[in-house]
Amino acid sequence: MSFRDKTLEVSESNRFQNFILLIISLNAVTIGLQTFDLGDKNNQMLDMLDNLFLWIFVVELFIRIHAHRIRFFGQGDNLFDFVIVVASLAPQAGPWSVLRVFRVFRALRLITSMPEMQRMVEAMLRSLRAIGAIGWLLCLVLYVFSVMATILYGDGGPNGELYFGNLGLSLYSLFQIMTLESWSHGIARLIIEEQGWEAAIFFIGYILCTSFTFLNMFIAVFTNTLAAIDIEEGDEQGFSRMHNEIKAEISELKVMISELNQKFDSTSEE
Repeated sequence: MSFRDKTLEVSESNRFQNFILLIISLNAVTIGLQTFDLGDKNNQMLDMLDNLFLWIFVVELFIRIHAHRIRFFGQGDNLFDFVIVVASLAPQAGPWSVLRVFRVFRALRLITSMPEMQRMVEAMLRSLRAIGAIGWLLCLVLYVFSVMATILYGDGGPNGELYFGNLGLSLYSLFQIMTLESWSHGIARLIIEEQGWEAAIFFIGYILCTSFTFLNMFIAVFTNTLAAIDIEEGDEQGFSRMHNEIKAEISELKVMISELNQKFDSTSEE
């Protein structure tokens, strides 16, 4: 067995992949611990562990590149791993030291190591076009309501001027309301006290149009994309299993209908 065959066998073995997954998890913990002031001795030990993990990643990268050669750079997750590891090799001092901040992205390698997380990321990327369209529609709705709020409540009192005195303030205030963060006691009730309960209709209608409607639209787009990916993989799990069962039932129905048509035709001939 050649050296390349050995590296290929090692890189694709479950034990090697599980070991790297463990190292990634431990490295994520050590990077988080380095943000605390644990004393010089502990910080020095964490730095040593971080460097050890880094060189393990370098060796892993060498094994995978040697095993797959140029094909290694043909996949996006491999390029992501390569860039993160190379950026982590930047010196701790000098103009290139800023690149070492990217070592925190090593924790994101958990995504490339777990198929379930890869599926989620793929669904998110595929949904970007539809999410962008929904986002533009949300911006239009937010703009319309902001203009209305500025006209209706901008001159109605101190709180109206504070939250809806101009278009910029209205956009920010309505964005806060859309997130449902302190919208009732923080903004809505103050405006209602100044300008009457008619203002409640505006805020309730706005929340129904944005927080509830658009949130469900985002969820629906992501769920549909995730279901499409699941069906494409055909792994007999989740949506893929349901899709295959429905196809099988439709095929059975077609056979039954065909048999009934044949019986009907034979009866008619008699």
